[in-house]
Amino acid sequence: MRMLTVRQPWAALIVAGIKDVENRPWTTRYRGGLLIHAGRKTDAEGFELMEQLGVALEGPLLHGVILGSVNLTDIRRDSPSPWARLGENHWLLADAQPAVRPMTAIGALGLRPAPAGWEQAFAA
Repeated sequence: MRMLTVRQPWAALIVAGIKDVENRPWTTRYRGGLLIHAGRKTDAEGFELMEQLGVALEGPLLHGVILGSVNLTDIRRDSPSPWARLGENHWLLADAQPAVRPMTAIGALGLRPAPAGWEQAFAA
């Protein structure tokens, strides 16, 4: 399992299964489970796009925690998703699963190994 830090509201949209593409300037050979970590910063562009698409989220946006997980199935540059940005690599995401108990974690750039004890975020 790997972890990816994503700014809010993008992280919450991914974990809710609403946003099926994560845009990145870089690519990876990795495919499989990804923990979605909500970074400490917010991206105003996310709220603007949510409004344009008529998408809403319930509850407060958490920061600095593992919010859930997804499966990274492929990376392409031609996704038809409304979340895909031209000129970026489109990380195709599926099987969103919110954490039962969001777990505090330290974010960082890039794709990295999951922190020790990450499974606790998904334990009932």
